[in-house]
Amino acid sequence: MTHVEVMVLGSGIGGSTVAAILARQGVSVGIVDAARHPRFALGESTIGETSFLLRLLAARYDVPELAQVSTSGGIREHASRRCGVKTNFGFVYHRPGVEHDPYEVTQCSVSEGPFGPESHLMRADIDQYLFEAAVRYGATAREGVRVRAIDITDAGATVELDNGEVFTADYVVDATGRTSVLADRYGLRDEPCRFRTDSRTIFTHMRGVTPYDAVEESSGQPNPWHQGTLHHLFDGGWLWVIPFDNHDASESDLVSVGLSLDTRRFPKRDGVTPEQEWADFLSRYPTIARQFAGATSAFRWISTGRTQFSSRQTVGDRWILMSHAAGAIDALFSRGMANTMAVIEAFVPRLLAARKDRDFTAARFAYLETLNQRILENNDKLIAGSYIAFRDFDLWRAWSKMWYLAWNFGVIRIAGTYYRYLETGDERVLDRLHGGALPGSFCPDLPAAQVQFDACFDVMTQVERGELDPAEAVTRLAYLLGDGEASPEPLNLHDVLRRWHDGSAETQRLIHQWGRTVGPAPLRQFFEYDRATIPIAAQRVLSA
Repeated sequence: MTHVEVMVLGSGIGGSTVAAILARQGVSVGIVDAARHPRFALGESTIGETSFLLRLLAARYDVPELAQVSTSGGIREHASRRCGVKTNFGFVYHRPGVEHDPYEVTQCSVSEGPFGPESHLMRADIDQYLFEAAVRYGATAREGVRVRAIDITDAGATVELDNGEVFTADYVVDATGRTSVLADRYGLRDEPCRFRTDSRTIFTHMRGVTPYDAVEESSGQPNPWHQGTLHHLFDGGWLWVIPFDNHDASESDLVSVGLSLDTRRFPKRDGVTPEQEWADFLSRYPTIARQFAGATSAFRWISTGRTQFSSRQTVGDRWILMSHAAGAIDALFSRGMANTMAVIEAFVPRLLAARKDRDFTAARFAYLETLNQRILENNDKLIAGSYIAFRDFDLWRAWSKMWYLAWNFGVIRIAGTYYRYLETGDERVLDRLHGGALPGSFCPDLPAAQVQFDACFDVMTQVERGELDPAEAVTRLAYLLGDGEASPEPLNLHDVLRRWHDGSAETQRLIHQWGRTVGPAPLRQFFEYDRATIPIAAQRVLSA
């Protein structure tokens, strides 16, 4: 029998990150997984929130590997040469049976700045890199071994593996995702799932995918489509195209491809293989078909049931479900890894404090219960609203400003906290991420932002119910987004039909100026840093 202080179930990016941090802090950690590295995983596109949380965690807990995987340059140098770069979120709107109209596109540039572009992660490589970091820091690892039984009492946890080993632990972190060991053990899943989004997916990796820039004439977008995460949108779903082969230093020839469908519009059909469903889809959208005319799959297509799942409880005495074990929504907007890192960032200091006090009761982690559930619920609204918006290009353009705002709020809060922490070295600065009245919302410190978001989502549900036509909805969204303390002036949210969402460094400078001068008082704390800190922080990360 082996005793560890914390037993981590699951060695994906979430479990390995937790294990590496805790082991680095001197906590005895076990980590077990039924699979072995390297292995395939979804969640392949980073966003600013993901990257800044990794940098923050690296700085706070002295885990340089987290900083290394937060930039495309660091990834190439330390972890993998099979990852892609991401300079933009690209959205191309299609109608069945006709060629694509080059006007019907939107794009959000990702501000590179001194950190470089965001990344397309070959998860097999990144997950293994972080897993190996956890082991180097002292985690006791078991791969290819399943949990046969688990029992958690007031005295501690007992974890029995199918190889006959038994571990005891003070605390259990479940990072096993949909197949959560603890959710199964305690019957934690909601039946049916409570989320509004109802989608399913078929996906694979492919070779020979033509860059979309070579498929049709340019739409005048700021960045090439192939340099970012491309989303083909259509009424009833969307298709992701995530290239790992989109820069000269990449040693990959692969592209991640996944088709997500509203199950109410496109229910799964008995006897239809995912390969047949893919061919049927391409037959309806001729421009997309040209992009994949010479493509072949690297492995058999995988077809899921409903993607969404939810849990009635995510925290208990001596245990917690990490974000993707607690629930899942949809891959749209690439928010899954950001949610995972947000929960880890909130969890670790609470676990370390509980360890010091020898108090692992659920009450010590009640904030995590709220955070887990509210993150999922707000992401559900964002995605459900998007599926409604897919019925009309102008409606999509308007609703996408809500996503653009949410994305900016996330980066503003995390990056501002990170920079101020680097300036002061005061860990109390990090508490500001959790001081807001609405944890798990896109801007917890500003209740007006949640009121605005809920009002915009209500407009979308009226469209879904047939009570409002898309043109009227666009007008209402413009009114709701165009003014008020939750709409930073530099984002120009009143122009809801604008096709290019500006994430440039200049826009970020203007937002910083807005936040320090006329922005809402609750947000001022996230703009206290000196912008001269940004290149210093980048140099620190890039040299990690």
